[in-house]
Amino acid sequence: MMAALLLLSTLSQSVALAQDSTTALNEAVTDTTQANDVQKEEISQEDKQKAEEELRKQQEQLQKELEETEKKLAQLEKESKVTGEYIDTLDRKIGYMNEQLTILENHNIEIQSEIDKLIPDIEKNEKELEAVSKEVERSKNELARLEKKFKAVYDAYCLRLRVIYISGDYNLISALITCKDISSLLTRYEMIKSVAKSNTRLLNEVQEKTQDILTKQDGLNAQLEKYEKIKNSLDTQKSDLVKKQKNIESNSQSIAEKKAILATDRAECDRLLAELTQQNKQYTEFWNEDAELMAAVESEIQALISGVKAPQEVTTAVASDSKEDTTQIIINKSDVYSNSDAVLNMIYPVPNHTSVSAGYPNYSSGRYHGGIDFPCPMGSRVVAVQNGIVITVKRLDYSYGYYVMIYHGTDSKGRSVVSLYAHNSSILVSNGDSVKKGQQIAKSGSTGNSTGPHCHFEIRFDGQRANPKNYLG
Repeated sequence: MMAALLLLSTLSQSVALAQDSTTALNEAVTDTTQANDVQKEEISQEDKQKAEEELRKQQEQLQKELEETEKKLAQLEKESKVTGEYIDTLDRKIGYMNEQLTILENHNIEIQSEIDKLIPDIEKNEKELEAVSKEVERSKNELARLEKKFKAVYDAYCLRLRVIYISGDYNLISALITCKDISSLLTRYEMIKSVAKSNTRLLNEVQEKTQDILTKQDGLNAQLEKYEKIKNSLDTQKSDLVKKQKNIESNSQSIAEKKAILATDRAECDRLLAELTQQNKQYTEFWNEDAELMAAVESEIQALISGVKAPQEVTTAVASDSKEDTTQIIINKSDVYSNSDAVLNMIYPVPNHTSVSAGYPNYSSGRYHGGIDFPCPMGSRVVAVQNGIVITVKRLDYSYGYYVMIYHGTDSKGRSVVSLYAHNSSILVSNGDSVKKGQQIAKSGSTGNSTGPHCHFEIRFDGQRANPKNYLG
């Protein structure tokens, strides 16, 4: 009788466990996001917003300055375009537009860089999402299989409970106390014991299947959470990609429109400058020369100057008449100065022509100018400002045009001193020639980037330009 009561108690507990298991299987899957990831995304988004706000303010300021410049141009145009003030104002407008273009082009480069990083991340997430999706599908199928097996065992278990319930306590007890003898009692006891063992095995199987389902459900929940996280990230990335591509398209359209306006304004500025300098004979350079060509010429000059060594160090220096050919120039110490400020006592490069049409370090518009322009009649004598050795002769149809560079030695600070004479119509010296102060080296002209005959003159210390006015007399 005691065994039967214990069996009933155990079976009652198993029913409650089965009910809890069924409830667990019906719980909904919830979406979660890790706090650290959210914080990182918020910080990144905040940085982007700050950068975009700064860019917007910068663009607004440039646009404001550009509009003010255009208003001034409209007022000046009523009198005449061929004036220094109008040309200077137009050049400032060109400068503002150049800044706008630089901002837009740099912004496009930044956006494209972000796109280049974003696309591999999108492709990676797409592959990972596909893999996780397959894992979720497999887990769902496995869970369905486990639930089916659980239902079969659970149904059998519930059937056993119903039979015991219908039989009641009296039938089990009476089965024992109505035995006629000990032998019958023992036989029935063994039968009841066998049934109890069978019920225990069935209960254990129910519990095992329940645990399998719960474990698989936990795994599925984790996979679903991972799936949703990847999908949300992918959706955000794709939306961001579309936005960036539209930004590039919008910027590119603005760049194209501004470049068209800029080309017109540059041509107008050069035309007006040529007309103005023709009227006043204050010839100089056009202000809108190709930046890449200028950079290439400057790079070559810097390389040449850096290769020239002080006379006390070596007796030769490399000079170049073209990019392909180099020659060795013999430097006699008597031809150049060595650690002496006497090298700075220079004369004007065009005798009897000391008026300046464009000074150092800026043109009248504020644009950088690395030397001094001396307007003079075509073919005027251009002379060496100090003793030295010719280290380069170039004949270009752009930039400096026909130009000469002379190495004069070093000053008291040990700096190399080089002079440059540009836009000549003809050159009368060659690489390696030793020249004396006041010796004619060229005839003035208007070759390269020039509005008319003049001599563009520069002084360089260790390759860096300086104000020539400080050393001419």
